[in-house]
Amino acid sequence: MLTSSLKLDWSLYRPLTSGNVQTFAPIEDGVYKLAHPNNAGNLTVFYVGQADNLDSRLKEHLSKTEPNTCIRNKIAKGDAVFAFAKVVGQRDRNGAERALYDIYQPACNLVEPPGPAIQVNPRNG
Repeated sequence: MLTSSLKLDWSLYRPLTSGNVQTFAPIEDGVYKLAHPNNAGNLTVFYVGQADNLDSRLKEHLSKTEPNTCIRNKIAKGDAVFAFAKVVGQRDRNGAERALYDIYQPACNLVEPPGPAIQVNPRNG
């Protein structure tokens, strides 16, 4: 059964480095956001995704073989950050990812996530 709303317990934003991913990203299911500072000093989310292993998926984004040129270029600037929330269950992850996509309209998501969005909190609090 798809949850109609989901309270996400977001991690802090941390610089997107292999060391930080290794230290902070769990080998668990969840959704994540990649962001960078904008000219106003706020963060702009440039990609949202989901994974059954957050650690592994974030490391894939950091690899030289990252197929998404937009992500690769944003990370190459050196100021990208990540945050994640653990989400168990594929249907809830699909719904949460879709909701985050609808909220942020991230520039580097080349394909809309499938399925209906569920209500989520895009930030802690």
